[in-house]
Amino acid sequence: MSVVGMLGGLADLTLKDALVRIGGAALCTHVIFNRVEPLSPPLVAFLLVVEPLALGWMLLQHQTHFALSFLISVLITFSAYHATLITSIILYRLSPFHPLARYPGPLRLKLSQVFGFQIALEGGRHRELQKMHEEYDTDVLRLGPNEIIIRDASAISAIMGTNGLGKGPGADGRAGYRTDRTLINWRDAEVHAKRRKPWIRGTNTTALKEYEPVIAARAGQLVDMVLRGRDGTVNLSQCIKFFAYDFMSDMAFGGGGELMRDGDVHGLMHRMDAGIKAAILVESLPWLSFYMEKVPSMVAKFRQLREQGAQRARQRILRGALTKDLFHYLNNDDGAEAVSPSVEAVAAEGVLVILAGSETTSGVLSTIMYLLMRNPDVYKKLQQEVDKFYPPGENALDCKCHSEMTYLEAVINESLRLFPVQPSGSQRATRGKGIVAGNHYIPPYTSVRINTWSIHRDPRNFSPSPESFWPERWLIAEDPSSYKSSTSKPFIHNANAFIPFSFGPSNCVGKNLALKEMKMVLCHLVQQVAVRFADGYDVESYEREMKDWFAMQVPELPVVVTQRSEKA
Repeated sequence: MSVVGMLGGLADLTLKDALVRIGGAALCTHVIFNRVEPLSPPLVAFLLVVEPLALGWMLLQHQTHFALSFLISVLITFSAYHATLITSIILYRLSPFHPLARYPGPLRLKLSQVFGFQIALEGGRHRELQKMHEEYDTDVLRLGPNEIIIRDASAISAIMGTNGLGKGPGADGRAGYRTDRTLINWRDAEVHAKRRKPWIRGTNTTALKEYEPVIAARAGQLVDMVLRGRDGTVNLSQCIKFFAYDFMSDMAFGGGGELMRDGDVHGLMHRMDAGIKAAILVESLPWLSFYMEKVPSMVAKFRQLREQGAQRARQRILRGALTKDLFHYLNNDDGAEAVSPSVEAVAAEGVLVILAGSETTSGVLSTIMYLLMRNPDVYKKLQQEVDKFYPPGENALDCKCHSEMTYLEAVINESLRLFPVQPSGSQRATRGKGIVAGNHYIPPYTSVRINTWSIHRDPRNFSPSPESFWPERWLIAEDPSSYKSSTSKPFIHNANAFIPFSFGPSNCVGKNLALKEMKMVLCHLVQQVAVRFADGYDVESYEREMKDWFAMQVPELPVVVTQRSEKA
């Protein structure tokens, strides 16, 4: 029976029968919302406001005074209608008939995605989810009414591989359901593959060679900046963040960033942080972003970040290419494609360039330096390797020896294992049919994440000491016979479980650039300076204050700096 049918003949019913019809109408509304995203304002207004108002009017036959009767009728219908709707939603989400009923998780997360947003906003989602996996003793955790997260390496390929799943609804939320989307927000696989091509050209081996002098110049400036503060305490994570932004500006836009020289006088870092936090809301509650986009003040911070990137991209396009920067490829200045993209399509990539080009690399580099200071023996071994390949007077920014530096590679890999770029993974989703990933069935229209943080720290994938910083595991993996242990724990190294830059056709397109940048900067820093934690610094606070927002956000890292030649 249709909703309209349920309303028909209401005037001839008793109040009790009318309430039954009201409840039936509310149940029909639940069915509609269960099948269709509430993205049509007229439909939502009709179902949540107009329909109960109409039902209230029909209840007037049970009242004696018109003015009072109408108010009472509206109160009765709104209360009964919405109470039934909410109760129906709650019962269904908790019932054994829900498609995700088999998967355990906290009650509040099953009820509403709002609670998942709360956990994400606090920044400790990666730690909370790992605790939940252990508490419920499960590899598949229900993360929301229609979302799960998986801690099982065997599920990675089916979800994120070549024939895996497309992006989840969170991508629509970040994009505000707009058509001018950045690369990571395209859910259509064909469109994503097409938009990815210029990014691939802009980060291939030839392009990376073009960027080496830019990295070298900015890395030298970073060391100078750090050494300027050697008489006191230096916030190393901020210095590295400024470096990453300045390099990104040169590499992508052909210039325009001078944070290391001038400081953050315009509050760019604050706007970026505020925009990232705002993005968490629209990613967690995608349908809400559709309505928030209609009220600019509600998404002001996120829009500022988006417009900041778009404005820089437009300026670069109008100015033209001075060098073969990233937008040389994104704007099809190289003529590789028959049809060039529109200015707005290229400008939309600006925000991704800013975030992916600066936030991700700076966080990883800062964390590597933190781990080196936390583990002096590892720090010393890396210094020895750098000194071996680049003795005093040699240019450590010359990439000629980087591929031979196995311990440098091990340090970077181990840092990425413990602190991946996106700890909670990127969201994917099934469409009209379910899939089997590993031993787990994922029903239709279900969002799913691979829990990178937990998979990387799972003893089934990395042992011994999966929670410890032990770069040697990567060297042993090349020669397992070299493993010697005083314990009975076996050596386990599952390379297929190592996905710090995601996996498959939607993985981080800038992975190779990020690795080159890390190697060059680390070699130069380790060769030129020695750092230690500042006196009185709470070392444990660094990991405690990390935030799982878009990419891992890192806190201040106060250090004391010494030029290595001074120590000698």
